[in-house]
Amino acid sequence: MADHPAPAPHLPTHARQSERLAQRGWRALDRAMQRPCTYRHPAGRIRRIETHLSVVYLAGRYAYKLKKRVNPGFVDFTRADARERACAAEFGLNQRFARELYCGVAMIARRGRVYRIGGTGRMTEHAVQMRRFDAQESFIALHARGELGFAEIDALAGQLASFHRRAPRTPPRSVFGTAPFVQQQMQAVLQALEREAGTRLPERIAAWCDGEGKRLAGHFDARRAGGLVRECHGDLHLDNIVRRGKRVLMFDCIEFDAALRWVDVASDLSFPLMDLHAHGRPDLAARLLNGWLQRTGDFSALPALRYYMVYRALVRSLVALLKARAHRCDDRFAQAAPYLKVVERMIAPQRPCLLLCHGYSGSGKSVASEALASLIGAVRLSSDVERKRARPFVPVDPRPLPAAAYSPHSIDQHYDVLQQLAQQVLLAGYPALVDASFLKSLHRSRFIALARSLAVPVLLLDFHARAHQLELRVQARAAASHAASDAGPLVLIRQLANEEPLSAEEMQQTVSFDTEVPLANFGHLGYWRKLLRRLCEPRAATAPEVAHG
Repeated sequence: MADHPAPAPHLPTHARQSERLAQRGWRALDRAMQRPCTYRHPAGRIRRIETHLSVVYLAGRYAYKLKKRVNPGFVDFTRADARERACAAEFGLNQRFARELYCGVAMIARRGRVYRIGGTGRMTEHAVQMRRFDAQESFIALHARGELGFAEIDALAGQLASFHRRAPRTPPRSVFGTAPFVQQQMQAVLQALEREAGTRLPERIAAWCDGEGKRLAGHFDARRAGGLVRECHGDLHLDNIVRRGKRVLMFDCIEFDAALRWVDVASDLSFPLMDLHAHGRPDLAARLLNGWLQRTGDFSALPALRYYMVYRALVRSLVALLKARAHRCDDRFAQAAPYLKVVERMIAPQRPCLLLCHGYSGSGKSVASEALASLIGAVRLSSDVERKRARPFVPVDPRPLPAAAYSPHSIDQHYDVLQQLAQQVLLAGYPALVDASFLKSLHRSRFIALARSLAVPVLLLDFHARAHQLELRVQARAAASHAASDAGPLVLIRQLANEEPLSAEEMQQTVSFDTEVPLANFGHLGYWRKLLRRLCEPRAATAPEVAHG
């Protein structure tokens, strides 16, 4: 359970005095919370964990979290009523994410020198009571053991998208999420980090943050006006996510500052994305991003995503320095280094590219491209999913569409939508991987022209298998429930009869892949080595001249 620090200015004298007065009785309470007799249930050996703002006592099947009687400058817990309100807020807010973990707010009473939870006497303190969970199931522990994988990330993507879809969207203050406010938050953490580090950050970091903040000002305000600043988690790093069976739970959200909780959903998503990058798992970050985008359709989140990831990385750098100072570590910057490396990577010039899948239904392009997206950090656009999306944040209906949705005119319109989304992805600096059949030269030429207009590399990925294998795959998919694709055997027959072959010019920009291989092969870089070589070639830097059909 980690606390989210904010800039801590020098406290005035009266604040320091209030904090000293508040400490009276704290040592006695702290000692009592480490005695089994204080609890109304078997407590066993009690473990004490101290964070920046709280102390957690692990007692038997439960955990009790007390607010420390401190005033670090960004929150004042020196008054008992403030601590009580914070406990109530923490319980209520976190039930949105992990109802099964949060039991309630426990009252601690004192009679003479004896403290008892839920006992009789004078009420002296409040604590958030939680059910204990296996700390070895936290995402940070799973990562340390090499057990954090796609299954956990997919579950997180689903949980987070579902929460963002239903989160409250009327901020208590109109300033939350506006461009000036977001820029101010960035500048505040930059100043706090330099103050704590005792040195200036590289000028390129400050310049990038300032320049991007100004460039994205209109974007921030448009997202705010569109209702995408919502009451989020606010502190969603890997320590605050836990695996529970096949599900994942998020916990310990920001309760003490609404400004840190009422943020763009893209900012909330950026925290676990950044933390996965910091822990050396860009593949899992790409998987999470694509899973969230597929479930929400919120591709307009992409332009500011790197800005938010830089902000989150700077915040975690500040956290690391504060913890190192508190523990008197010799090398204070060691723990902050991974986050500062993320900052450097995020502010570096991006090199997007456009990759177009090509192949019949059943060719394996969807399964293969999903694996490829995680390997190269691409944003994958699924034709099957986007065809059925009504609008962002509305769940996609898996039921088959009517025949009219597959008329030539409707198909042309659908490729127009995919092209608009691809342009959005490329302009945001991400590789775009479009999972569609691209069997018509008209559709291919339009996307190639888009790449040429943006001066980004474009390649066609031709996925193929024997006709018999195509038939078996399509039949199996048609029999499966809730499949995204509506393509059945009849669709495959039409595709085989009406395909427009790749031109000689297109073949020069094509990489072919045999998909009659074990599924595990798609997840290995070796399978994609021909593509990776082409992306590194200088001649892949521009799209070829292909006549419009």
